Amino acid sequence: MPMADPLAAYGKLQAAFSADVKSEENQILLGQVFEASLRFLSKADRTPLKSLVPDKEYFAFAAGKKLFRAVNKGLFVPELAEWEAFRKAIAGNRAPNIDSDRITRIIYSVAVTFFCFIDLTKDGDQKTPGTFFEYLIGHLFAWRLGVNPKTRLPVLNLDMEATLPTDFIFDLGPNRAKFHLPIKVSTRERVIQVWAHQRVLNGVYGTGRFLGTPVILTETKTDKKKQEVIEICLPDQWRIYQMHIAQLKRIYYLDVPASYAKLNEVFPPLSVKPFGHFFAEADTLPT
Repeated sequence: MPMADPLAAYGKLQAAFSADVKSEENQILLGQVFEASLRFLSKADRTPLKSLVPDKEYFAFAAGKKLFRAVNKGLFVPELAEWEAFRKAIAGNRAPNIDSDRITRIIYSVAVTFFCFIDLTKDGDQKTPGTFFEYLIGHLFAWRLGVNPKTRLPVLNLDMEATLPTDFIFDLGPNRAKFHLPIKVSTRERVIQVWAHQRVLNGVYGTGRFLGTPVILTETKTDKKKQEVIEICLPDQWRIYQMHIAQLKRIYYLDVPASYAKLNEVFPPLSVKPFGHFFAEADTLPT
């Protein structure tokens, strides 16, 4: 039975995620959040935005004269059937027989639909969308890899037992690298924290044992007075971080910034990809 209230479905998702990150129940509840949010947004007004990002179009949902976050028109697919098709494709925990870019569009749509619902109903709430994004990406990683994540790791200390708090860590067993998964709605200047955390893991456990694979939604910023969208990116700083702090294995985006996509072609290598590609390459990355 469809759930009418996105927040009621979100509350159930919180409980299911806390109990078992990789459980299929999370997928069912994510679908219920998506469906209920779509139903709410179907009655909301849309306002086209002037995109200053090459080859991308954006719009925003609006309440009266108030605009909210930018939504990528080319990525937004407001269809529950697409989420169900994706669920069917990943049912076997193997590389799915579905186009990677289609996967990216589906997951982007699930995320921003709930974000926009929160924007329209809870003024200034940034925590709830961020936590939902962690549930969405954290579950999909756990489901695809077949293991639940850890958020603390033991550290060798001669004087006491100690643990290191971390982002999600997925341990695939002996003789395989582990995934280090930071999840961010956007990064701005704070992205250096991702490289710094990777540096700590390398220093404590050895280089190459943890694969840094952050997943980020977007880097857009909306000028609501001018109704304009830009991307705020720091490609030169990223190259410095990759060269001098630590190396990340992949940087996944749902809305890949144009200037970061170009980092695939420069030195040092920075592999920036749409998140949908993770599902096809998950088995080969840690070997």
